[in-house]
Amino acid sequence: MKSHTRTSPFFLVSALAAAVSAGQAVAGGFEKATLWDAEYSALAGAAVSSVDDSSAIFFNPAGMAFAESNDIALHVSPTFTQVNGPAKAPNTFIEGETNFSPAGGLTGLYKLNDKFTMGYGVYASGGAAAKYEDVTVGGSRPVTDDYSTDIKIIEAGLGLSYRINNNWSVGGTYRLTYATADINMVSDILGIGAAVGYNDMSGYNTFGVRLGAMYRSDDDRWGWGINYRSEVDIEADGKASFRSGAPGFGPIPDDYSGIDATAETALPMQISTGIDYQVAPHWTLFGEVTYSQYSNNEQIQFTSDERPLDVPAINTNWEDQYNYRIAAEYTGIENWALRAGYIYTTAVVPEEYAAPTFSTPANAHSFTLGAGTSILDGQVDLDFAAVYDTVENDDVKGGGQLTDTTTSYAGKYESSSYSLHASATYRF
Repeated sequence: MKSHTRTSPFFLVSALAAAVSAGQAVAGGFEKATLWDAEYSALAGAAVSSVDDSSAIFFNPAGMAFAESNDIALHVSPTFTQVNGPAKAPNTFIEGETNFSPAGGLTGLYKLNDKFTMGYGVYASGGAAAKYEDVTVGGSRPVTDDYSTDIKIIEAGLGLSYRINNNWSVGGTYRLTYATADINMVSDILGIGAAVGYNDMSGYNTFGVRLGAMYRSDDDRWGWGINYRSEVDIEADGKASFRSGAPGFGPIPDDYSGIDATAETALPMQISTGIDYQVAPHWTLFGEVTYSQYSNNEQIQFTSDERPLDVPAINTNWEDQYNYRIAAEYTGIENWALRAGYIYTTAVVPEEYAAPTFSTPANAHSFTLGAGTSILDGQVDLDFAAVYDTVENDDVKGGGQLTDTTTSYAGKYESSSYSLHASATYRF
């Protein structure tokens, strides 16, 4: 069993994306507060100062240098999310469908020598999942369709770390980011219902990096770490469609379906820094702050060479995000580590630009709990965690121009997410 008490992916293949996709981001743009690793999910994702196995390829590549052995790890994180809000009209609260996302990952680590360690992995790095089935809009000329967002972002990483001395290490990860997306919208335009879809979108970015540094004290009682993630821009190609209750009538153009289209967005720059400290025998505390520059995401843009699109952009005008993470680990039970944590996440979506299928415009709370043990004479680590995320805003004013023809609805918005995490790490 590995203890932290030091003294002992908008848009490579779609099937793979489905296998490791992350769930609804709740208050977090395209990102959930915790992802696929059970050990560090139980610790509220506060890993940047202490991670010393193959998961460091994601959390802080410098941590690979402190690994004591090679390893390969499988992570599974089934996630269930529900997003509720005024999907039909202002102040009409609708409960969304419960969405399942099979988030997970596969990571590995190999020590080249005493100084250099190599890591690799494929894992979920973001996503969003929200769906309202059979929403009817338009007074005299209605349309019924789904109002939904399904975004899966995965990442393949190849990393290398260097141990400078007993205390310091540095590392980097090369990232290939791949994403798929299906976005469907319904709206009332002057009493006429309209449905817009951007479906089977996919694309990738071939260059992104994570860079990190880590410090461990001489007695290994405390440590500090920092991790930088570069922004990656993604263009996703797919099909666009438009359907109205009155094609060709007044402001409503003719219907179309299956034309080629491209979506553009970005997974933003991010910086995490944190510390861990052994306050007493068997007790270690963790703290971390993560900053994500979502203010660069002003729009999700759509273009087509075949014809003008009726929704050329979704105006997001997102705000920068902060995650504040605290956690504790207790190792006083033989061969077991008990872990718990809390995350406070600031809102990315401003109330003025609230959308029923994106993150709820409010600050979010995440509660984490888990345990870890080892089997086969310490050769295999087993870790488990459960995470609950919740966010709610009962009085969103709305009013912002979401698209050229629709404004944000006022009303109640809420999101919740339940996820279970299990990781098995084989050391050799």
